[in-house]
Amino acid sequence: MRQIAFVTILMLSLAIGAAAISIYEIQYSVSPGVDNSYPSQYVGQEVSLEGIVTATNYRGGGFFISESISGPWRGILVLDRRNNPGIGDKVLLRGRVSESFGMTCIQDISSFRIIDRNLPLPQPVIVTTGQLSRSDEAEVYEGVLVRVLSSSSSSSRVKQGKFKITDGSGQCSVIMGGFSDQRSHSPAVGTQYSSLTGIVIFGYSEFALHPISQMDVQVQSPVSTQNRSWGRIKSIYK
Repeated sequence: MRQIAFVTILMLSLAIGAAAISIYEIQYSVSPGVDNSYPSQYVGQEVSLEGIVTATNYRGGGFFISESISGPWRGILVLDRRNNPGIGDKVLLRGRVSESFGMTCIQDISSFRIIDRNLPLPQPVIVTTGQLSRSDEAEVYEGVLVRVLSSSSSSSRVKQGKFKITDGSGQCSVIMGGFSDQRSHSPAVGTQYSSLTGIVIFGYSEFALHPISQMDVQVQSPVSTQNRSWGRIKSIYK
């Protein structure tokens, strides 16, 4: 009897383990679908997965998780109002794969567990504004933590905290206010940024960069120059 019980438990454990898949497997898609949103091949299926929390308090209700080594297809939105993990937590969860307004996500969470805390976040993927402006390229970074370097604002703030930036490769949108840990930011046209970091999110028919906190918006300090000629002229008349 004990042997039969042990075999049963072992088979159940193997079955549960076999059901666990990676974020990459869920997100990866080569089919644009009927609305060009590249839906997951796992839509409607219940899956188990794990990841490191990269952003919390998303305005749609939930958080984002990533594989420990970030990259294309390796981040995803978890729509969950019941559990409240912190950034840097490693979580193991089970839920249903769904599409929410064109974004692949996990919802209807049936089990949730924090298996580690205060882990370093995966390094943001360096992307260009041009990559985020083209839907076929931006799709691979949906839900992924990314960083844009050496850009400037090409438009002033518009509706819903949105403005445009460019690094010379094309324009993309930046949207402030998607997460709770933010202050308003209204850049003048031409404001220079050393870096902008955030999650790539699809909404209103476009992909946009959503900074998570104010620290993710690094405005480049202006370079001060000293007028040495004027200094020499003043010294003559002393």
